Amino acid sequence: MSDGELTPHELHGMQPVLAVRDVHETLAYYRDKLGFHVEFVAGDPPVHARVCADPTYASPTVHIRFEPLAPGHAPDRAVWLWLHVGTGLDRLFRTYRERGVKVIREPEDRPWGLRQFTIEDCNGYRLAFCAEPSGG
Repeated sequence: MSDGELTPHELHGMQPVLAVRDVHETLAYYRDKLGFHVEFVAGDPPVHARVCADPTYASPTVHIRFEPLAPGHAPDRAVWLWLHVGTGLDRLFRTYRERGVKVIREPEDRPWGLRQFTIEDCNGYRLAFCAEPSGG
């Protein structure tokens, strides 16, 4: 291995940062509609915040960070997040539907071997939730 190459263990996670219209509104949406946990909010008004799927860290968790949009800009609709669900995909979908989450695509088995559904958050970002077909 040459200098500058990374071994696999040196990269241990990724946390996307989404530019959002209103950090407080987005945190409330991810907490109340999607069931995430607010880990922190920095600044008043907030300039950075983070949510996570599992605050116990008992298993690998999903973190998503939020920052305010630059003035005059809109969220990038080309950004999608894929979230892998261990079990209960269809149950999660029903919960989201009951909470009034905007559904883009209902759960279905996809050609690439995963069962998947897609929602849109309060900023227009799309989140695809997927699992092994037996994990529905």
